[in-house]
Amino acid sequence: MPTGEARRGRLFVLSGPSGAGKSTIIRPLLALRPNLTFSVSCTTREPRPGEVDGRDYRFVTEAEFDRLMAEGAFLEWAEVFGHRYGTLRAPLDAALAEGAD
Repeated sequence: MPTGEARRGRLFVLSGPSGAGKSTIIRPLLALRPNLTFSVSCTTREPRPGEVDGRDYRFVTEAEFDRLMAEGAFLEWAEVFGHRYGTLRAPLDAALAEGAD
């Protein structure tokens, strides 16, 4: 990389079914590597006890999810057990541009 040029971050995807242990793997990695950023997904489901909007998920209405889809705001999205989940493109792009992985 040329001198003075900022390093662009790298995108890592950890994927697995609900309950597979993704959070169990992610928590120690985030603690060990301060350059890692956690992407908070959007969901249309209701928060579970103890979940915090913006930390665990971004809880949105069906209408808000539809609007975000129409705007092309999601990098990816899926329907799981009757609820939709999606990864917003803008926060990921911003983190990568800042050099975060």
